[in-house]
Amino acid sequence: MSIVVSILSLLIGLSISPPKTAPPFIVETFVATSPCDASSNRQLKLPETPDCELIKWSLTLYREPITMAPGTYELRFVYGLAEQGTERLLQGGTTIDRKGKWTKIEGTRSNPNAVIYQLDPDKPSESVAFLKINHSLLHLLDRDGRLMVGNAGWSYTLNLTDPRGEPSVLPFVSRGESISSTRPRSPVTTASSVFGSFVGRTPCAAISRQLNRPVSADCRKLKWDLTLYQNPRTLAPTGYKLNGTLYRDRLGEGTWRIVKGSRTNADAVVYQLYSAKRQETLYFLKADDNILFFLNRERDFLVGDGDFSFTLNRAETLEKGSNKRYSSAPSSSL
Repeated sequence: MSIVVSILSLLIGLSISPPKTAPPFIVETFVATSPCDASSNRQLKLPETPDCELIKWSLTLYREPITMAPGTYELRFVYGLAEQGTERLLQGGTTIDRKGKWTKIEGTRSNPNAVIYQLDPDKPSESVAFLKINHSLLHLLDRDGRLMVGNAGWSYTLNLTDPRGEPSVLPFVSRGESISSTRPRSPVTTASSVFGSFVGRTPCAAISRQLNRPVSADCRKLKWDLTLYQNPRTLAPTGYKLNGTLYRDRLGEGTWRIVKGSRTNADAVVYQLYSAKRQETLYFLKADDNILFFLNRERDFLVGDGDFSFTLNRAETLEKGSNKRYSSAPSSSL
């Protein structure tokens, strides 16, 4: 009798025990607002339409819980015309959803440390690729594997959100990881005194705190227009001029130099700007000749949100007296 009772008790215990389930997938969601132009239309297979000024991205990547191997992805982008005075799209825009598999590619012929995230690797005509800048930042690549260059309003950098939908504040780079274009060229050389002009818009809070510059509580974005100058004979860095939201009262001016090393990458090329008048320093990591990333005082990456990234894009510049025109063509890497 006791044996029967024991067996019944065991069966009852098994029947009420919760079933074992597999661990949940690791989920990462990246958001951004980027330009909508001929390059992005070709890249994303968008229909040809004049009613496309910007694209809002939401890219969710799923990983296997134990191996962290790439799994599936969900991509939603909404495109259309900007609603005047807001970061919204006129009449909500047009939404396109994509799903599929993604993979990670480590190393390229030009950069053994590059990490590429590729959507739909088995569909070459539809595949979309991103350079992993660090854990919290991805940057869209064109069909030739070069960093996409944005404009004065938006860039092609995607920013990680945390599970509550807030921007991640703990970006990191694996030690020794290199940030670069996947298709480097020779550095730009010219007799011009202009090294380059870079434009963009960023979120407010992080940069204003770093510079100790108060902004209103409802500040959503900061505009930036940076020109770097060089000695036309030696090509050595000389001065800079900075215009934008924080410099409406007085143009930002000072000196700049090229230094090595971010907090986590000793080989990173960093532009250090210093203004003696304002007693302020700014750091930019050179991704390639066309893209600069803002760094904080500790030379860590700053992470944006769904509207703006901490990225500056090279603007076309025609200096008086010079026939050298800077364009968005890719150049040297780190």
